[in-house]
Formats: sequence, C-alpha cells, structure tokens
Amino acid sequence: MIMWNAELTKRLACTEKEKAALPGFVTGILDLADRLRAGGIKSLIGAELEKNQDILAYGLRMISEGLSPETLEEILAIYLATSTLTGYEFLVQCIYVEAILGIASGDSRDLLLRKLAPYCGAEKAFALLKAQEPQGPAETP
Repeated sequence: MIMWNAELTKRLACTEKEKAALPGFVTGILDLADRLRAGGIKSLIGAELEKNQDILAYGLRMISEGLSPETLEEILAIYLATSTLTGYEFLVQCIYVEAILGIASGDSRDLLLRKLAPYCGAEKAFALLKAQEPQGPAETP
C-alpha cells in the first residue's frame, strides 16, 4: 500500500475530465490482473507489457524475478517519491503501483478493485464498485 504524505497527495490533482477516464482504466487493470492469474506473469512478458506504462512493465518484471512484496513496495515507493510527474500522469502511475503491489500480494479481483476504486474519487468509486458486483440470478416473472 502506498504510504501517502501531503506532497504526494498534492501531486495527484487533475481535472474532472481526466478523472472521468479512471473507472475504465481501473477495469482494464482488473482484466489484466485476471489474465495474470490465469496465465502467470511470464505470459505477459514481452509484447503485451510493451503496450503498457513503463512502471507496470517494471513492476511485473520484478514480480517475475521473485522479489518479495516488501522489497517491491520499497522500490516502488522510491520510484513514486522521485518521479517528476504530476496531475493525471502521476495519478495513473500511483494506480499502477497499487495494482502491482496487489498482484504481488496475490489479491483477488475484488480486493484489488477495492484498493484501486478510491483513486477515481468517492462518487465514481462507488459506481465502479457497484458496476463490478456480480449479478445475481435473473428473477423469473
């Protein structure tokens, strides 16, 4: 889990339009995590990772190399602290880091969703959580 401080939090500020893209972005990460659970990290090394942010590729490679979640968290915390990004780009980077840490810890899709949804803002987080809830059996009239 990312340890927040005032300086990191200030760097997350972005527009409402940018925030509107976050629920779809989080859903994409959840789908990626599902593919990882099904096929393993090594199944994504190569072309698939090259399509993603450098931080995601970097983190998944470290997981595939067997780094412990604790070591991974230390390295990624330094990565965020030294990043020069701000705004939406920094927010995306933080979401990737949180996802990497969740994947390394073996989080379920539901737990990973609960960790990532708050980055979307309170209202969008609740909508995203509701949209991702499993649908019960259809009622017959």
